[in-house]
Parts: sequence; C-alpha cells; structure tokens
Amino acid sequence: MTRNRYNLEVSIDRVRGYACGLLIALAPLLTMPVYGEGGTVLILSSDTTVEKYLTAQTSFKKATTASTYEIDLGKKWADDSRVARSIITKDPDVIYCIGSKAYLLAHKVAKDKNIVLSSAINWQRFPLGKNTFGVANELPSEMQLTMFRYFFPKINTIGVLYSKKYNKEWMDLAVHDGKEVDIEVTGRSIKHPKDVEDDLLLLLSEVDAIWLTSDPVVLANKNTIETIFQLADKHNKPVFAYDPAFAGYGATMMLSADIPTIGRQAAGLAEEIIGVRPAGGRFQSPAGSEIIVNLKKIDEYGIELNRDALDSVNSIID
Repeated sequence: MTRNRYNLEVSIDRVRGYACGLLIALAPLLTMPVYGEGGTVLILSSDTTVEKYLTAQTSFKKATTASTYEIDLGKKWADDSRVARSIITKDPDVIYCIGSKAYLLAHKVAKDKNIVLSSAINWQRFPLGKNTFGVANELPSEMQLTMFRYFFPKINTIGVLYSKKYNKEWMDLAVHDGKEVDIEVTGRSIKHPKDVEDDLLLLLSEVDAIWLTSDPVVLANKNTIETIFQLADKHNKPVFAYDPAFAGYGATMMLSADIPTIGRQAAGLAEEIIGVRPAGGRFQSPAGSEIIVNLKKIDEYGIELNRDALDSVNSIID
C-alpha cells in the first residue's frame, strides 16, 4: 500500500470521526433542557457594529430562556466604571462576552462571576478565571488538517504566517496536530504587517500551500491580504482560509465555523451554568462548519484533488 493511499484511508476515517463528533456536539443544541428560566444574563459585546458579533448575539438571545440585558462597548458611554456598576447593581447570573475586548473588561471588573466567552481569537491566550467557560472561535486545527489531507492527498507541507501575540498557542498545537495526519506545518512569526511580504516569500519556497488564520497582525488591512494572495498565485500555491469572505481573493479552500451555531452553543453553556454546571470541558469547539472549494484554482494550479471529498462540501466555485 502506498503512502498516499494509506494517508487517504486514514483521512477518511478521521473525517467520519469528526462527522460523528459534530452530531454528538449538536445533539444538546437540538434537545437543550430549560435550565435557565428565571436567570439573568448580561450580554457584553465588544462592538455590535461588527457583523459576526451581532450574529452571535442574535443567535444567543433566540436560544436562551434566561432574561437578558445588553451593553455594547462600541458605544462611547460604556466605559469600565459604568459596566462595573451595572454588574454590581443587576448582579447577572452569567456574563456572555462577545469578542476579546468584552472578555478582558469582564475579567477585570468581575472575574469571580460566571463568564461565557465566544468570538475571540485563540482563547488560550487569555487569563481565565475559575468560572470562565466558552466556545472557541476557530475550528480545531486537527480537524482542518484532516480535511486538507482528505481533499488534497499530495499536499504534505503547509505554511502559516502568525503573530506570537495572538496565535502562539494555536500555532504550537497546529504543528503537533499536523504530525498526526502526516502534514508538516511550518510557521513564520511576524511582529508587524510590513514583514508579511518577505516572510511569505520565504514560506512559499518551502511549502505546498499557505494556511491563513485569524490574525490581526498578518491580516492588518486589505492591501496586506491582497499581497498574500497575489504572491501565492504567482507561485502557484493554494491558500486555505477560514472565512467565505476570502473567496473573492482566490482562496482555494475555506473552512469556517458557523457563527449562529456558536451563539447557540454559548446559550447552552449559560443555561447549564444557571441550572447546574457545564458537564463537558471549559471550552467547546464550534459544532457547525462550512466548506467551500474553488475548483477553478485547483485546476489552475494542477493540484491533485480527491473527487469523492466533494460530496461533503457546502459550495463549489467553478
């Protein structure tokens, strides 16, 4: 049996495993017990003008049976002291923090409160109180790498640009998880957006594909994003991304977490906290995902594709 045949069979088994895992993770959302009647949740959003934050908030409110009230840190009046006074006065059972700004403020002024966090890059980098729970912003790196292996059996090395400030812990785990699926994950750490071009050129000479992560230093602005895709295209290297928005730039594959599902998961955690305690781990992985594949780019770059894998995608660009 050849190495690629072995890798594909292992990948199929892992994909099936993740599919079963997602069904198990979604089951509580479909039959969620009503723990939270009579409880109160403060929804603390970093900025409701950010679409993904608003989507998570809307889904949370629809899914919870608790009473909710909201504070938007995007408003000028919502300073630290006013938020702290509101928490003391209304004494919510749970604070649902959407985004890193909201969580850091809640941890500062009410770290002994029950806190549920979502929509924040790499939760491992935050200081965590004993009563902090949440839903990760990113799909598990091992799941994504398994999908890369399943769809593209001959891609063996993947390069990542990242900043240590936001994604060191995530990168360390990705390197480890890559070994589990026989993919070498190579990263280059950058401190400033101006470093992107030089470090990307070095990566492109070493790897079969580029893997974009949610990193505000790497993806600082539209010009930087365009530079990444232009250089990758010039070197005929596919870019794997984490959001459907990158389809317009020419991403070859996009694996994204479903934000409404994240909001519902956060509501489930809040309900459990109000009623008893969460039965699982402190942080959950996103239970829903979307897969988009760009066949045009795959054909353009001459990448070998496992055509059977296309049955599992949500959208195909051709």
